[in-house]
Amino acid sequence: MIRRRHLLVLVAFVYIGMLVGLTFVPGATSARQWWWLPMILFVPVGLLLTLMMGRRRWWVAVGFGVLGAAWVEAAQTVWMPDGSASVVDILLSSLGAIVGVAVGVVIITARLNSIRSHGAPSIVSQAGNREIPQD
Repeated sequence: MIRRRHLLVLVAFVYIGMLVGLTFVPGATSARQWWWLPMILFVPVGLLLTLMMGRRRWWVAVGFGVLGAAWVEAAQTVWMPDGSASVVDILLSSLGAIVGVAVGVVIITARLNSIRSHGAPSIVSQAGNREIPQD
């Protein structure tokens, strides 16, 4: 049986693999009307990395997101025609990864708060044979 963590790693592997494949699809180099696309594509990267690493290691997810954005642009510089890579794309992709990390931290925090609020009540004291739960 596939566990939730294994499924998350599989989804991240497939998404990042598709993102790397999309890196090498040639497009119009003068088409700057799609300036927001790198940011949107890296939001799931930040989210998936945060969900895999946990809330306490959010900074590692940001680091890998920024490193991934820089790697994509470096790969485009080496293997694609001139004009494919851009420093602005690195900044926008990094911003997208940071937004994804923030969303991931909010999701994890909300889930943890939900689990804590639905936990068993703690016992304050016992009166005879009765237990008095704390509200």
